[in-house]
Amino acid sequence: MLLAGAGAALLTLTAACGGSSGGGGSVEGSKIVLSVQNALVPQFKKYAAAYEKEFPKRKISVQSLPDDSTQYVQQLVTQRLGGKVPDVLMNVDYAANQLANGNITMDLGPWLKEGKGGLKGEDFLPQFLGQYRPVEDPDEITGLPVSADSTTLFYNKDLFQKAGVTEYPKPDWTWDDLYRVANKIKKGSGDKFAALAPPLGIGDQNSVYNPVINAYGGSVYDPKTKKSGIGQPKAIEAWKMLLGAYGTSAPKYAADQGSLPKFENGQTAMAFSVRAVVPAMKQSLKGDWDTQTMPKINGKSTVGGGSYGLSIGKTSKNKEGAWAFLAWFYKNDGGMKLAQATGQVVPPTQQGLDHGTWRALPAPPKNEDAFATAAKDAYLLPALPAKAQKALSDSVKKAVQQVEIEHRSVTSAFQDAEKTVNQALQSR
Repeated sequence: MLLAGAGAALLTLTAACGGSSGGGGSVEGSKIVLSVQNALVPQFKKYAAAYEKEFPKRKISVQSLPDDSTQYVQQLVTQRLGGKVPDVLMNVDYAANQLANGNITMDLGPWLKEGKGGLKGEDFLPQFLGQYRPVEDPDEITGLPVSADSTTLFYNKDLFQKAGVTEYPKPDWTWDDLYRVANKIKKGSGDKFAALAPPLGIGDQNSVYNPVINAYGGSVYDPKTKKSGIGQPKAIEAWKMLLGAYGTSAPKYAADQGSLPKFENGQTAMAFSVRAVVPAMKQSLKGDWDTQTMPKINGKSTVGGGSYGLSIGKTSKNKEGAWAFLAWFYKNDGGMKLAQATGQVVPPTQQGLDHGTWRALPAPPKNEDAFATAAKDAYLLPALPAKAQKALSDSVKKAVQQVEIEHRSVTSAFQDAEKTVNQALQSR
């Protein structure tokens, strides 16, 4: 249900031919191949058609890339070794550091600072743009976010009413409020449906546990010390609160993703998710449902999220043509207008949040402000080196399973998880 790492869709743009040997290239007459994951091919064909209609001398053909994230990264690495890095490629938050270290992505910072083609770095929400700042070179910017994917609380009013509960989520809700109302729904429903989808899912929801740990005063990863703190006292408090949902306000832990209750199928009254799922949800979920901002802890927001973005290949021979496409794509009346019309995209700019056309789309949900507020408040996981990122994901899931299945103590399970992540950070 929740967009894990927000990396569900991956795309690449590849130059077919042309461009100068110096890497500049020309804009008019450029021929660009747009390669996207299979799920995105139909939508990006629309972007390509719109771009060609506005600029008849520029051509784009749409091709597909593997849907699997590992295969996607490996293909880019292979292209780099073969001297065929795409002109424009899709980046994604968890892979941005790896792609930068592999000399696959170009530093866009100088052109963003210049405002080349009307595209300025200062226009983007800083925390989302920050996901494309390499750990080793934080002054660089190697990608531009496409959507400000931020977690919100979805709720089904029909299921609330079936349980005899009319206390709907409010902006000032705390996690205590969330659990309290979930318990009311559980009791009133007679367990005919779930009150709350498990906040940690199967243990893989970093866009939930990262901001929650931060709100408690801890950290999943501190880029200054280059260490993880998932086993420290503040983090342990957060884990206990999140794990406490299993078997009480949410169903018991299950290692099978498919067995979890799904909000879009009307199986749970509340769940955390992002704007990207709304179009599919409208098709599958009938009735009265809406969204609200995430509950708070100690007065702090617990909004998380992630993004995928667009980058330019470092060795591209047509950087000018690639930049021209990006400049068009991020214009409010260009590609971003088409992207918003899908209902999946929340613009990653302040202007887009306040005045974007996505706000005028038909309900549900009615509370569009929840997405805008979430994007502004989102606390995103700092980039970790590739090995450590995988170690974090695997270690957290393992620790959750140890607590819920093997009944190990929260403290010992996550202290061991922290050691594993820090070993990975040291060995990179």
